Amino acid sequence: MTQTNMDGFTIWGTDTMSLPVLLSVPHAGRDYPQDIFDALRLAPAALLRLEDRYADLLARRSVQLGQPVIMAHRARAWVDLNRDEQDIDTDMVQGAVRADYPAPGVKQRGGLGLVPRRLSGDGDLWKRQFTLDEVQHRITSFHRPYHDTVSQILERMRQQFGVAILLDLHSMPPIRSATGAPPTQFVVGDRFGKSAASQYAELLLARLRVHGFNGALNHPYAGEYILRRHAKPRSNIHAIQLEVDRSLYLDAGLRQPGAGLDRLSALIPALVAALADEALGSATLIAAE
Repeated sequence: MTQTNMDGFTIWGTDTMSLPVLLSVPHAGRDYPQDIFDALRLAPAALLRLEDRYADLLARRSVQLGQPVIMAHRARAWVDLNRDEQDIDTDMVQGAVRADYPAPGVKQRGGLGLVPRRLSGDGDLWKRQFTLDEVQHRITSFHRPYHDTVSQILERMRQQFGVAILLDLHSMPPIRSATGAPPTQFVVGDRFGKSAASQYAELLLARLRVHGFNGALNHPYAGEYILRRHAKPRSNIHAIQLEVDRSLYLDAGLRQPGAGLDRLSALIPALVAALADEALGSATLIAAE
């Protein structure tokens, strides 16, 4: 099991790759630089709402098996890896000029841009503005290296296997059905077919059903910046987001690992292996045509 430690993230299983699937875990980080606490207006416990709580533990079996994994340790409150580096809320950044950035999207307007600004029900996170230099440091030291590394690994996979898949692992609050139907436990996102060939999402949903879980496609989570950034389906680089209901692997308070963790941490590498088998079969067919 090869391991490479970077500033804010770790990579496993990429020196000698045996699978064309990279498992990424961008939102489970629990490393909070002191700058966060110095600027925080709310109690530190409020930041847990930004975490994909213990989603990193869902990837631990994949790491043990030598599957390619990239995992962020730096907290999402520092900078959000699933947002474009231009997705800056200029009202919270000294020296940032609104005209220099794209129009705010839905996520930024809701307080969840590149640097999260507010939480629903809790209000603003920070008691001061950040400087543009501070935000640029977060981008150049962590956000950009993470994405550059993902791009490099996927391209190496594509060159080696003829195909590459990014499986972007997240967790979500429980989704309750208003109709009394069984709750959605997993959401597979492929940006409505824009980030991956449809066979991969269909495969994941079918495998989840076999394991006794209810899955949905693209609703309510279709995938964000990570999928937009790295997916190149026409070049045989595909990207899929997988959202996991936290109640499946955390305790009743959704704060600590629960009884379902072992089952879920065994499921994830099985899904990775199934994607790899499908991808390698597809790549062989493409090569033969």
